Amino acid sequence: MKNSKKLKLILIILICILISLVGIIGIYTKSSNMYKNLLPEYTLASDISETTIIEFKPDTSVEKVYYDKEGKKVDSSTITEENKKDYDLKEIPINPEENYNLFNYNESLKIMEKRLKLLEADEYRLDLDKKTGIISLTVEDNYIEDIESILPMESKLQLIDANTKDVILDYSDFTSAESNYASLTLEYITYITLKLNDSGIEKVNNFENYKTAEIVDEELEKNAILLMFDDEKISEISYDDILLNGKTLRVTTASGLTSETQINSQLNIDAIVCKLSTIGKMPLVYELSAEKLVKNDLGKYSNYIIISLSVLCVIISVVLIIKYRLNGVLAVLGFVSNVALFLIIIRLTNIKISLNCYAGAVGLILFNFYLINNILNSIKNVEKVFSENVKNAYKKTLDVIVVMLIIFIVFSFSRMTVISTMGLLLFWGWIVTILGTLTFTVPMLAITTKKQ
Repeated sequence: MKNSKKLKLILIILICILISLVGIIGIYTKSSNMYKNLLPEYTLASDISETTIIEFKPDTSVEKVYYDKEGKKVDSSTITEENKKDYDLKEIPINPEENYNLFNYNESLKIMEKRLKLLEADEYRLDLDKKTGIISLTVEDNYIEDIESILPMESKLQLIDANTKDVILDYSDFTSAESNYASLTLEYITYITLKLNDSGIEKVNNFENYKTAEIVDEELEKNAILLMFDDEKISEISYDDILLNGKTLRVTTASGLTSETQINSQLNIDAIVCKLSTIGKMPLVYELSAEKLVKNDLGKYSNYIIISLSVLCVIISVVLIIKYRLNGVLAVLGFVSNVALFLIIIRLTNIKISLNCYAGAVGLILFNFYLINNILNSIKNVEKVFSENVKNAYKKTLDVIVVMLIIFIVFSFSRMTVISTMGLLLFWGWIVTILGTLTFTVPMLAITTKKQ
């Protein structure tokens, strides 16, 4: 019987050592003549890592527009030095002067924030200069190029007559857009569904007024329509590719698709267009004006904080060993395995580590010590069996357990990532401390305690 207890104790000790090595050092395998840790790297929050500051400002440039003698707009690409004198040139501001106001600045800020959520930007801050309309974005993200290209977009979705260049339908005529595809006999089509408002329905019902009998451009089909997004052509279709059903307008974006790659490629384009269009058109045209990479000075203190946490763990370990001897050694082993298991969970769940998390880590270490110390004190009571003493120890710690539970619930629902991640850290630390102690520390102490 004694041998079986010793074997059980040795087995638990070996498991604790294994977990401690994995959590603190990692698991390394050889790959391409290099050793790689199978555990993910720690993820740092913006308050201790690098961030990018991107600045967007209202576009103050002008567009050169040429008109013929009848006052009709002419394609600027047809203007040459020889025929320039036959046309009237007007310089039209990209943003009319009356559009520079606080309301439009705030609306632009709201739309940019919605787009950041669409892009799933993990941690960011948007700031608005109410006098100039300049919007500054501080962000920690791996996809800066996507953010820089999508945030300042106008999101102007339009249907335009290919011959007359008349706008048949624009962004003000629908309330939402969705992308989809359909299967025909041997091929697929992709399409965008627009939910029209009253003005949109009226315009669609008057489509016949836009149909032209004469082809102005030989490359365009008769009665062709251009689906445009921010003046870029998405597709060229015929009037037959537009179907109105009640308040819903279905516009084909591509047809004759036969491969999954073609379908997915077009669907991805359509989906982005639909989501940006639904979010809304920017009231002002913005342009990227500056970008700056910032290294957070607080990050240089992280090494000192890690050292201080390690010192705290060592002090606790020494106190437990001196005070409780063999049981103290076993308790320290269980304590270290709890910390290691906690580090593994942090990596696997990609919890962002912020300076607030360091404060949470201190609280978890002290909570771990408080629980273990209560257990070690309780099992000294020889008048009660071991299991009863452990129950009493947990009861004594109940108030702290409840307080920590409330703290991590409150923190987890915070909008600030550095706060919400601290809530997640406290949650996993709380779970590991309670269950880890029951799984490792308590069984080892049970074996070495005479009265069970």
